[in-house]
Amino acid sequence: MSYRQYEPIDPREAFTVTAKRREKGATLAESSEAASVAASQAAFLLAVRAGVLGYEPPAERLPQFPLPNLSKLKTDHHVKVAEACHYLGVSERELRKETEPALEQQMTKVAREVYRKPSIEAAAALFEAAMTSPHPLVAVAGAAGARETTRLRPRIRDTLEKAAKSRDRLVSRLALAAISHIGPMGPIADKKVIKQPKSRKRRRKSNTAVVTHGTFAANGSWYRPGGDFYDALQKKRPDLDVHDRSFRWTGAYSDKARRADAELLRQWVADQGLGTPDFFAHSHGGTVAHLATKKGAQFDRLVLMGWPVHRKWYPDFSRVKRIVDIRVRLDLVVLLDGGAQRFRSKDFKIEEHRHGWFDHSSTHESAYWDDHGLWDVI
Repeated sequence: MSYRQYEPIDPREAFTVTAKRREKGATLAESSEAASVAASQAAFLLAVRAGVLGYEPPAERLPQFPLPNLSKLKTDHHVKVAEACHYLGVSERELRKETEPALEQQMTKVAREVYRKPSIEAAAALFEAAMTSPHPLVAVAGAAGARETTRLRPRIRDTLEKAAKSRDRLVSRLALAAISHIGPMGPIADKKVIKQPKSRKRRRKSNTAVVTHGTFAANGSWYRPGGDFYDALQKKRPDLDVHDRSFRWTGAYSDKARRADAELLRQWVADQGLGTPDFFAHSHGGTVAHLATKKGAQFDRLVLMGWPVHRKWYPDFSRVKRIVDIRVRLDLVVLLDGGAQRFRSKDFKIEEHRHGWFDHSSTHESAYWDDHGLWDVI
């Protein structure tokens, strides 16, 4: 399976072009450029949202994607929708009917205003305008931000629920993550979560490698025998002796569920006779692994792919021999989740490999590992 490669565009310039869906007949270059425009806009919108919520800002300056000081945006104050639209110089009804050139001008002006003088009013106006974008990725980021600056209303939920059904994996994952932040998940997200499996004992013992998925991904195939990443890992690194069963957890988006799944993982490792396995985990599958170490599980190599960094979910480092952290820059799903973009510890050496931009799922694609020579660094 291939993955989409994005290029960052300075946010002050990214909004001068309307992010559009991929059109029929578009060349690969045109399609890639449109995708990069949308992803860059979404990244800036989510960074602004993170500032409003007081999340930890990116730990480094990225020359390709410079961000203003967004910590000044932190507030508990909400803006009325009419006020946000007034900031744009239009009514809410007029905003929905705006032509693309006018929308470009409005969003560019407000985005640059956020750089010049960050304010909750400017942020709210930017989110309202973004929800009218023809590209669902931008609309999702706008809706997620509007939820925090104005109020939750049917239009926000409708935008997110529609996007959650998208065939575009990044759009769908981002929408599901946003929905999980606004209350009861509803039938769309519920279909992505499974009942907690039971751990069953087996006689054969081995020290081997295990692969697991992230949130809302238990029904995926990439991490299981016959799946893209599992088969590639088995082929590229036969020395790891990949376990013939992958670890499957609920995929639920809650601390309570992850703690329960961590206990399941601890028991599953023992029941499978794995000893101290290598563990490959995508996204919050890494959180489940970390919590499992606090319950007694031990891992030789812990390979994290796009883990949302939260200090409260750091592992018991004494129960892990080696950590390899693989991620993209400005991961959109991690931005929305509120996690930091880099995993660092004063007490443990973490091997860091960062390649590409924005796409949360690319780190478990075999083509991504091929392109960046990752099979040889683990």
